[in-house]
Amino acid sequence: MIDFGLVGKRAVVSGAGYIPGRAGHGRRSSLRLAEAGATVACIDIDEGRANGIAEEIVAAGGKAFPVVADMTIANEVERALDEAVAELGGLDVCVDIIGRATWNPVEKFSDDDWHYAISQNLTQVFFLFRAASRHMIEQGTGGSLIAIASVDGIAAAAYHSAYGAAKAGVISLARTFADELGRFGIRANAVAPGAVGSGNEDQREDRWAIDWKSPLLAPRASDIANAVLFLSSSLAGRITGQTLVVDGGATTKSLWGMTPESVDAYRQY
Repeated sequence: MIDFGLVGKRAVVSGAGYIPGRAGHGRRSSLRLAEAGATVACIDIDEGRANGIAEEIVAAGGKAFPVVADMTIANEVERALDEAVAELGGLDVCVDIIGRATWNPVEKFSDDDWHYAISQNLTQVFFLFRAASRHMIEQGTGGSLIAIASVDGIAAAAYHSAYGAAKAGVISLARTFADELGRFGIRANAVAPGAVGSGNEDQREDRWAIDWKSPLLAPRASDIANAVLFLSSSLAGRITGQTLVVDGGATTKSLWGMTPESVDAYRQY
């Protein structure tokens, strides 16, 4: 039995509720943390979603409670963290899930779309990490900060440029918080999912990719949650300032688009 070191730990997940049609990183990460023994403060802007994931955790035998807040507003973030920490009795793990892309070619991207994407994907991460780190520093027992970034912050983000820029900022924020807060025993990391979409949890375990143009191992929402669990745990006790890419190998693929058929053709030269 692997000990994740999370039994009795106190966790906050921002964006914990499930939105139908989306991958559900917040829901699955909250469930994983609870399964590992943490008590989870489930923060969401929607009261029904916050209650829903908290009730699901409790029904499964875990410990959780809802907190309702708009985490893109600085004073709401402070209020939500104060409420969560008061109920939890402290803070050991803080996970940021919130994010959404706006789509358009760069020459048609509006100012409003740009500001919305930066606020939703980057600014709110800073607000949350800042508030959580204050509690962790005062507490004096260290902690783990984790944000969901994206491979779009590492490679190009065609037709959703603001999202890619924001996610690159999340990766930088994780490094900076790690650099500044390591002396307090606080770790900061990011998880960069690939194209999970609405998830593919029904995929057979022996079904890895659709064709040669697909990622080597198609990522699932549960794979993202497992990465969050790992970075939250004592297994990652000396890992900080890193971005764990979970994209099924998409960003590692050859630029040349080779297939078994094209290899056979090249053998003729």
